[in-house]
Amino acid sequence: MSIHDKILELASSAGGVFGIAAKELSTGREILMNADQQFVAASIIKIPIMVEGFRQAEEGLIRLQTKMKLADTDKVGGAGILKVMSQGIKIPVIDLIRLMIVISDNTASNILVDLLGMDHVNRTMQKLGFTGIILRRKFMTLPQTVQAANAVTPQDITDLLEKIAKGQVVSRRACEEMVRIMKEQQYNDLIPALIPVSDGKEESLVGQVKNMEIAHKTGSVSGVRHDAAIVYAGSVNYVVTILASDLPDTRHGEDAIRRISLEIYRHFTGISG
Repeated sequence: MSIHDKILELASSAGGVFGIAAKELSTGREILMNADQQFVAASIIKIPIMVEGFRQAEEGLIRLQTKMKLADTDKVGGAGILKVMSQGIKIPVIDLIRLMIVISDNTASNILVDLLGMDHVNRTMQKLGFTGIILRRKFMTLPQTVQAANAVTPQDITDLLEKIAKGQVVSRRACEEMVRIMKEQQYNDLIPALIPVSDGKEESLVGQVKNMEIAHKTGSVSGVRHDAAIVYAGSVNYVVTILASDLPDTRHGEDAIRRISLEIYRHFTGISG
């Protein structure tokens, strides 16, 4: 069975709509399924917000060490810790970016959107050629229609991650920091979940260098589960975006994402199950 047939079978078993774009970075081999279809972005849109933060810092428009004061009016629900922190505390912009990516903090994300400007995020994505990435609203604000939702395509997010992996966004130094932040991701139950972290030849040793690292960002709203990653698997490195919407049962959707991720890993590395 081909990789495309395996993925289609897994996606079909979960119901909903799946979009996938994966690319092996040294050979350019690709796996595509609904890659140019727009999906409700959920928290995947936080990757472009992070890019814009580093762009403005690189150009001297903001300073990453500038401290932003938290107000009660900033606090919103959903993921994050700032919503329960004391009003008036001051958080450096770089730490707001870390909170936004590592634990998907919605309050931190909204403060950053206000600071950076929604239009600037979109303009930067357009200049990079990613017209399918559109930031239209902040997080956990009043309910809005699907038409007003933030949007991404699997292809654009994968291409953006490829540019980050190759040091081609903002600057190489900025890309190195963005990858470091994404490697600290705390929600690891989708793309990384089934990928083996050891080759099984010996038990993990003290001081042993990891042979697997994953820099990624998840996204989740009702009926939607996403994950987008740079996977460093020894001599094989690839970028992958798996988006799933209209899921009748999110648990089945999450399981399908995990299994699709494993199949993509096996395909690119040549390691069979």
